[in-house]
Formats: sequence, C-alpha cells, structure tokens
Amino acid sequence: MIQMLLERWRTMVKLGLFNLMGLYDRNTSPAAVVQTSIDMVTMAEDLNFDIAWFAEHHFTNHSICPAALMMVTRCVPATRRIRLGPAVLPLPFHNPLRLVQEVAFADLLSGGRLVLGLGCGYQPYEFSRFGVDPERKHEIMLEVWDILEQGLSTGAITYSGRNFHIPPTELPMRPFGLELPEVYVVSTNRAVLERAARGRHTPFMSFGHRGLDLALERRRRIVEGWTAGGGSAETMPLAVQRFVYVTERRSDALHAAECVRNLFRADRNLKGATFDKDGPFVRLMPFHDEPPLDDFLDNAVIGGAQDCAERLASEISAMKPSHLSCFMGFAGIGRRETLASMERFGADVLPLLGSVLAQDGLSDAA
Repeated sequence: MIQMLLERWRTMVKLGLFNLMGLYDRNTSPAAVVQTSIDMVTMAEDLNFDIAWFAEHHFTNHSICPAALMMVTRCVPATRRIRLGPAVLPLPFHNPLRLVQEVAFADLLSGGRLVLGLGCGYQPYEFSRFGVDPERKHEIMLEVWDILEQGLSTGAITYSGRNFHIPPTELPMRPFGLELPEVYVVSTNRAVLERAARGRHTPFMSFGHRGLDLALERRRRIVEGWTAGGGSAETMPLAVQRFVYVTERRSDALHAAECVRNLFRADRNLKGATFDKDGPFVRLMPFHDEPPLDDFLDNAVIGGAQDCAERLASEISAMKPSHLSCFMGFAGIGRRETLASMERFGADVLPLLGSVLAQDGLSDAA
C-alpha cells in the first residue's frame, strides 16, 4: 500500500526537523527546552535528516527562541553534517544591515551549512511591540530581502526604497565559499511568491492541524503565485511541515493530540488583535468552534509506525513536496518521550518510506 502510494511521486524528498522550542508552563526550565532541542538535532543528524530548523518568536512562551541564528550557531559544534537554519527570519523585525552581517557570520561559523527560511511574521502583538505596521509587512519583507541578497551576493549594499535608505556600505565578509545559502520562503502573498519563483527559492508551508483538502488548497494558492512569477507548476519545489509523533500506545497518542490542540489554541489566540495571556504565558482556552480532539489526532501524523508511514506516504503522493519538515517536539511532552518517538520514527517509519526519501545526500558533505 505504501509503495503503491509512493509510486505516484518519484522525486526524492529531503527531511527536516522543526524546533519551535515552546515553554509549556512555569515548571518547565528554559534550559531544558534548549537542551532537548539540541538532543533532537543531534539525533536528527544520526537519522540522516537534511536540515534542522529553528523558529523565531518574541515575548510569549509559544517559543523561547528570539534569535534563530543564535540556535544555529549553538548547534554547529554539536553536529557535523546536518544543515541548520531559521524557520523563519521574520524580516520586518530585523535591521537589514545588521541582519546581512549576522547571516554571513552564521554561515561562516557553520562552515557553509546555513539554510535560510524567510518570512514576514504574523502575530499582531509582535508587530505592536516592534513598532512595525502589519499592513506593510510584505512590502518591508521584500525590501529587507533585497538588501540581504545584495549584501550576501556582492559584499556591498546601496539601497533606496520606501522603508530603507542605505548609502554605499561595504561588508567585511560574504557567505562561506561565496555561495548564497539555500532559501525557503513562508508566505502565500502573491508578490512574495513571485519573487521566490524568480529566484527559484522553495516555498514552505505548514500543514498544521488541517486536513489534506485544506492543505491542498493552500498548495494551490502557492502554485498560483509561483507560476505568476514565471515558475513551472510541475517542477516547483515545496517544503511541507507536519506534526509527527510515533507511539503504539493509545494514551500517548491522545496526549500528543492534546498538545497539538494546545498549539492550535495558542496560534489562534496569538493571531488576534488582542489575546489572553498571563504574563508571558498564552492562555490555552477552548474556542467555541474548535474541532473535537479526535480531529486533531486524525489530522496529525500521530500513532503507530505503520499508520504514520501510510499517512505520510499518502500526503507525499498528494502534496508532492521536495522537503518534509517534521515538527516532533511538542510542548507538554517530556524529553525522554520526544526522543523515543524520534527513535521509533527512525527505526520503524523511515525504512517504510525509503524509496522516496533523499537520505544519502548528507554523505556527500561529510
């Protein structure tokens, strides 16, 4: 059954590990969250994952990582081959001149293993605190992107736009090997997707708690923007992010589904103009129209190895991704349980998907 599904999509799919680094409650140690993420990244390297991603958020427990490039450099000495990247750099919150230097320096420190995820941010609270107009976020993102690419490509910046005016400025460094890092872009905005298509960068979307039909609709919107920028729908690269937790125990699966539901509640709360919180902690109150718990269980990749493999095979066949980003560390699940799930994923799920996964690419970089 799995191989039959995978026969429909012959392109090799690379694997990523996404680290949100959420702080579950006041009894959770931030240091433990960081260490668990590092342990997950080292295990992902052992399992031949291609990229480890790190989120960047501000001012709430949804994520304790305010600077994804710092986590990239923290994980450099703990790893040898896996590529490391922010998912994403919210460009409107960054000073572009400072950012271009930090990106080049992070790539230098990583020995050329840096990958870039670019986005514009989505939480009104963050925009308010940084003093950025969310109505102009795509415009600002595109300008920062221009400056970032110019500086990394040429080693110098001269720029005049609506939001930034930079006199001729030389930079003391360029990316490792003078090659730009690979770029992934999180957005459904038409102008952003057209820019991604022109640069042949990879669109990055989250499957989230949605079912396959809604994910396919989001993919369709991305394809529209990509083709408007001159890209081919047939050859468009695509990164898709999925919640993944492997367990044979029903009780553990339900607990994982509850954690996914908490992420949905937090995310929906954070998207509001105002949101309910206690200090830095987002309140995880039920929404009157939220799906039942079984829907979260059914729509995430949670369960036994065979079920997870079949779900991923079906989604790979339908979504046709070039990169599968696995969100495997849910706030509320302990370090031991998280690493055990990853170990089961490596031992029992990956062999069932072996014909479609590009897991030998890392050996070339060793």
